[in-house]
Amino acid sequence: MKNNLIERYIYAVTRHLPDKEAAEVSRELDELISSMLDERSSQPGTDDEKIRGVLMDLGSPEAMAREYSGKANDSLIGQPHYSLYLKVLKFVLMAIAIGISVALLVSAISGGPYPGSSETNAWLNWTLEAVTGWFTSLTSALLGGFAWVTIIFAIMYHKGVKLDYDLNDLDDLPEVPQEKARIGRGELIGDVVFTTLFAIFFIVLPYANLPILGIAPKPIPLFTPEVLINVRYLLIASIVTMILEVITKFIDGRYSLRVFAAMTLANLLSIITVLTWLGNPEALNPVFAERFQELTGLSVYGINGQPVPGFGGHWAMLPLPFLIVIVVVVVVSIIEIISAGIKAFQNRN
Repeated sequence: MKNNLIERYIYAVTRHLPDKEAAEVSRELDELISSMLDERSSQPGTDDEKIRGVLMDLGSPEAMAREYSGKANDSLIGQPHYSLYLKVLKFVLMAIAIGISVALLVSAISGGPYPGSSETNAWLNWTLEAVTGWFTSLTSALLGGFAWVTIIFAIMYHKGVKLDYDLNDLDDLPEVPQEKARIGRGELIGDVVFTTLFAIFFIVLPYANLPILGIAPKPIPLFTPEVLINVRYLLIASIVTMILEVITKFIDGRYSLRVFAAMTLANLLSIITVLTWLGNPEALNPVFAERFQELTGLSVYGINGQPVPGFGGHWAMLPLPFLIVIVVVVVVSIIEIISAGIKAFQNRN
């Protein structure tokens, strides 16, 4: 039955369920509500009053989700927390696997034998140590991530932390988001992967960061480690706001005002971070700059040592790629804020 209030109620029940299960529950609930309304067709009252009465009789979306999932109240994690727990757990484990693998790969490359070395034993030992270290660290990190996510959601469930809406006022039910307002799984995966890699390269491994291979016997980090360490608190703050944005997207599943606020905070801090970090004349590793000029005869600063037109002060002599990154980050961040705001206000309750 097509009715905005009914659709919002069904959405509130199924919003955290797996896609296949959500579709089945939606059909069953729609049939159940239609049947209950048919039984009340001869009773006095408007259609809206009858619909509200049926939904109040059915109970809260949280209770309905628990009933349809078959999860007992005394389980470790029940609905609606359980479905969200599974989604968060998958993304956390994926992020850990990618982050640990990339971090150990960068660390292994930075500390490995010299390229072109003919010492077979050195390469074999390096490979064996790298694989063993990767397996041990990955297993430990995955178990730790699983434990922490499980503990957090178990506490949320047993302490009664609300993820859905009470039926004190049916008008408080969330609107069913339009397709363009939904946040796709691909977007969330991209956010998680980017956040993980950003944290690994620039916070966990500041002395390796982005190692440049092939221009020296040992890899040369692209960025100056000391500058990264000096801005680490700003980088950590950026990571925290990115995580907050991902969590908000997980919970709401659409471009809500809360998601808009989280995205605005994350993007504004990204702009401040990139201006402070890449805007530092010493951000680029001078060892890399010198080696690059030795090999190519070109200067990485400005446009081959000349000021970049349109920029003044020290900005005109920043590495041109850094200037491009700064401009792109600022423009893209502003566009994301505006786009999220438009979607959020168009689809607000």
